[in-house]
Formats: sequence, C-alpha cells, structure tokens
Amino acid sequence: MKKIIAITFVSLFLSPLGGAADNPAKTATKKPATAAEAPAKEAKKAVYVLVPKSVVHPYWARCRKGMEKAAKALGVRAIFDGPPNNDLARQIEIIEGYITRRVQGIAISPNDSRGVEEVIKKAVRRDIPVVTFDSDSPGSERYMYIGTVNREAGRAAGRAMVEATGGKGEVAVLHGSLTAMNLRERLEGFRDEVRKAPDMKIVALEENRDDASLALSQAESILTRYPKLAGFFGTSVTGAPAAVAALRAKSMLGKVKVVGFDLDKENLAAVRKGWINAIIEQRPSLMGELAVQWLHKLHHGIKPDRTILDTGVEVVTKANADKAAELLK
Repeated sequence: MKKIIAITFVSLFLSPLGGAADNPAKTATKKPATAAEAPAKEAKKAVYVLVPKSVVHPYWARCRKGMEKAAKALGVRAIFDGPPNNDLARQIEIIEGYITRRVQGIAISPNDSRGVEEVIKKAVRRDIPVVTFDSDSPGSERYMYIGTVNREAGRAAGRAMVEATGGKGEVAVLHGSLTAMNLRERLEGFRDEVRKAPDMKIVALEENRDDASLALSQAESILTRYPKLAGFFGTSVTGAPAAVAALRAKSMLGKVKVVGFDLDKENLAAVRKGWINAIIEQRPSLMGELAVQWLHKLHHGIKPDRTILDTGVEVVTKANADKAAELLK
C-alpha cells in the first residue's frame, strides 16, 4: 500500500505565547471573576480575525476548527468571517470593518492577490498586523504567508494525472479563479508536469469562481466538445466534484481520470470508488491554527524570520484512502 506522500511540512512551530492565565502559580490565589467582572475580562482579550475567500465549503470549516483550537490554547478571541461566495468587494468590506474596530490582527485568504493589497497596507499602517493564509498577496505589506506552496502542489497534481492517464490524451482544467494567486500557481505547476508528457495536451480551461453549478455545466460542455477526453483537473474545491457529477450523468465514471484539490467526505468517497484518481490534500486546520498563533506573536512584537511558512500537502489515492480519512476527524 502506498503511503501518503508528504510534499513538505511546516518546520516552524513556535510555542504559543501565554499570559498570566497560563501560569497556575499566578492564578491559584485569585478569586473567581464575578458576573460583573466577566464581561470586562472578556473585553480585554486580544481579538484576531480570519477572513477566508468564502465560507461555503467544508474546507473552510476545517480552517475554522484550527483557528478555534489555537484561540482556546492562547486564551484569546478569534472570529471567522468571510463572504458567502468568492466576492472580492465583500471581502474587502469585511476587512475594512475589522480595521475600524481596531482588532489586534487579521489573517486573509485573498480572492484576488492584487485586489487586497491596499486594504492590507491600510491595516498594517494602523498597527494591525496582517498575515495571509491559503492564498497569498506578496505585493502587500503582509508579514507572512501561511499555507501551501502551490506551484509544488500543482506539480504533484500533474504527476498524478500523468500516472493516471499513462501520459497520453487530452486534459481539461476546471479552474476556480484566474485572480487567486494560489490557484494560478497550481495551474502553472500542473502545466509544468503535463509538458513533460509529449502525448498529453490541455485542451480546455474554464473559470468557475468556485460556483458548483457553473463548474458542473462547464464540465458537461467540455465532455460534449471533447468526447475523447482523458482527464479533468480541478484546481480548487469545486473542480473534482463537478467532473464526477458530469461523468456520472454520461455513464463515464472511471473512463475519464480526475485529479483535484481538497479532501472532504464527498471527495474521499469518490476516491475510494475509483471515480477520483487523486486528491491533493492541504492542511486547512493547520493553516487556521498557525494563523492565530502568528497574529498573537506579531501582536506581542515577535517578527517571523521568514515570509513563507509552508504547511505542506498530501496526495490521497485509493491506496491510502483509509489513512487519509483520519485527516477529516
């Protein structure tokens, strides 16, 4: 049985900062807070905000879970607040609101790497530290990026597609967003590997903005235009499920290979059945956890010694699906 392939893994776990509440010696003699005192104590807690691209997919729920774990350990407040869909204007509006509230730190997964540059600069210039997670905005003044090194992850997906197809045939890409830096980099990495297979060719690329209905209609259209299609590659959470649904409608499951991103229960079940050949699993819970930890450090004046913190990926196939299931617990 193949083992889960770890592309990279984070090497920068610094111990969380603690306050008096973490030291029993300092708190043992204190009286419990009264009902009147409790709100005041709550108000004194540092507040950190994570703003994802959207909140509609289980991927983001896993990220929130990591955020809550870190917040509990540090004794701080953490808020998970993003647009319902991949909406840059709404994302900026949410960030502006938290700048006005003067929270102690903001972590952002940008819908558009350039589109958030000015609002990030605004936050930093008001002494609110900002990090990016899941997707980066290197042209902004964010302190660091926490997440997948996406070009390498795209290469892993490309290798999985070449292996699944035998390095032959036409491939279509269901692309989440042309403006999200992480997805562009995945596509570049995927192309790097496909170019090495002289008998493979990318014949279609459709942007769906992570709209599941749109992704499905695009997949159906591609199958009509390219009846000899060898594979689908989904750069984001919507791609692989849309490909599976379109193939099921045409009774072609297993005949066209599917490689995509982001593990959830639906994708894992499809991998086990052989409908999806490989899923590139990121570590969203770890991203959320590290984002809060680093915002807390930055709030206390601790600066990172690097600008990119790679949380790594794992390639999930039918051979290691049972082990991968543990990641969803």
